[in-house]
Amino acid sequence: MTVLPNEVLHALKMAMQNESDTIRVYQHMFKKVKNSKTRQMLRHLINEEHFHEQRIKEKYREGGGQFPLNEWDSELPNREQLLDIELENLTVLELINLAMQVEKVSRDFYKVQYKRAADVEVKLIFDWLARQEEDHIKSLQQEYESHQNYHEVRLSDLDEEVPGEV
Repeated sequence: MTVLPNEVLHALKMAMQNESDTIRVYQHMFKKVKNSKTRQMLRHLINEEHFHEQRIKEKYREGGGQFPLNEWDSELPNREQLLDIELENLTVLELINLAMQVEKVSRDFYKVQYKRAADVEVKLIFDWLARQEEDHIKSLQQEYESHQNYHEVRLSDLDEEVPGEV
């Protein structure tokens, strides 16, 4: 890959921040959720988001981007606000809905960047990322629908013990 224009490098930096923020949201949720099926889904999503982040870093480096990154210039909604939500009081359905919203923001960002990119390799990475996030949305939607058949239980009321945790 050739050296990319600053605008493209900026978009890749934003994408890295997006993935990093999503990982943080899922990790925060993972600590609070006690339902084993939902924890398994979140673990899978965390691993996929780490993979996305690594792919973006590779493209950024190949395109001439420099590390370490000192400052994130994100035009995305402030995800810190999502971490401030009192997750203890959310139902499993509400948590899954929150996760779907996070993925939709990511997907929409990648679609915009795909349209803006001129470099074919950059277009490919943003297209791939958008499709990955769409798959996450579908998985979360299925999880949401499976939970609709059960009574909504407040997370703080769940007593399921998680293997390996004290």
